[in-house]
Formats: sequence, C-alpha cells, structure tokens
Amino acid sequence: MIICNPLKIIFVKTKKTAGTSFEIALSKFCESNCVITPLTPNDEALRKSLGFRTAQNYKNIYWREYHLKTNGMFSSHISASILCETIPKEIWNNYKKITIFRNPFETIISKYFWIGGEKTGMHFSNFVKKNKSLLKDNLRIAPLKGKSKLDFYLKYENIEEDLQSLKLKKLYDVFKNIHAKSNIRPKNISSANLYKANSDIISIIEDECKDEIEYFGYNLPKYN
Repeated sequence: MIICNPLKIIFVKTKKTAGTSFEIALSKFCESNCVITPLTPNDEALRKSLGFRTAQNYKNIYWREYHLKTNGMFSSHISASILCETIPKEIWNNYKKITIFRNPFETIISKYFWIGGEKTGMHFSNFVKKNKSLLKDNLRIAPLKGKSKLDFYLKYENIEEDLQSLKLKKLYDVFKNIHAKSNIRPKNISSANLYKANSDIISIIEDECKDEIEYFGYNLPKYN
C-alpha cells in the first residue's frame, strides 16, 4: 500500500496482480512524507537499486497537518475498509483511490505457482478445492461496493490504457520496465490447457468470483 502525496494517490495492493511492480514504480514519485509499506527483502533491494524510496512512514504515523495519530502498522495488503477508517478523512475523500484487478482464472494460477505448484505434491485442482477462500482475497482487500469502494479499478490486462486515461502515463512508463516476481510461474504453462485438464474447478471459480467476473467482464481462458 502506498499513499503518494505528490500524485494524490492511495494505492491499495491486491494479490497476484503485478501490485509489487506497481508499488515500486509509484515509489519513484513519492516524497519523504508519503506512506510506503514494506516489500520482501529482494523487492526492497530492487526498489533501492533503482534509486526509489523504500518502506517508510508505515507505523505509528502522526499526520501533522490533520493532528491525527494512527497507532499500529500498515501492511502491504491492508484492506480498503481498514484504510478508510484509519487515515485522515481529508486524504481518503480527496485522493484518487486505485487498485488493480486481474482475471481470477489467472490470479489463482499465479497463487498456485507462488506456493510451489506441483512441487508441493498438490495438483492444481486440489489446490483450488482446498483453498476456496483465496479466490475472495482481492474482493476482501478492495471491495467493489460499499463505503470503502475505490475510485478506480485498473485492469491488469488493460493497465496501459487505464493509466493513460488517468493522466498517469509517466507512472506507466516506469511500471512497464519493472518485472518483480515475474519468474515464479513457468513460462510454458498454458492457462487454457490447465483448465482443460482441470475442468471440474471451473464452476468453483465462477461461483466464488462471480462479482468480479461480472464487474470486469472476465472469461475463462480459451483453448483450441
């Protein structure tokens, strides 16, 4: 999560949506008074090597301008519902609140390989069946409705156009050259073929992710 004062952006970080790369890019535009939550040591090292700001101001924050103290620590994937209750209302109401969503059929594959894929001894189908709650992660972090609804939901698949529409082309130009965690998922894995071999879990994902599938118009990856 990042609160970037110069750009007046609150970035809420969902999971397996290129959020780390986006955070690193956004850090370039931050100043000393911005909130930047920690990344993994390797990702922080990458951020530092680029000359961008690393984790700062993420615990026990005193918002001097608003005479408000926030006790505790902000984490990387803190939910929008917690943020809207803890940061100054002036910031929540006046900054652009953005996040990234990705086709849930793709996101759950990335989560599977993030924990090790078949090296764990668990086939993809069993992983999904035993971890249905993971399919709801991003909606818990960034709800699509309610008082903690965000202003802009960038689509992973359309992020260049989405950022340009927000007049954030300079941010995209930095983001496009950062590929954090890009070597986790094997390059030879076809999403379509993976679902063809595990068709029994398609309905599970459709049911659990119904809201975001409908909201963003996502579809099952097609195979020949």
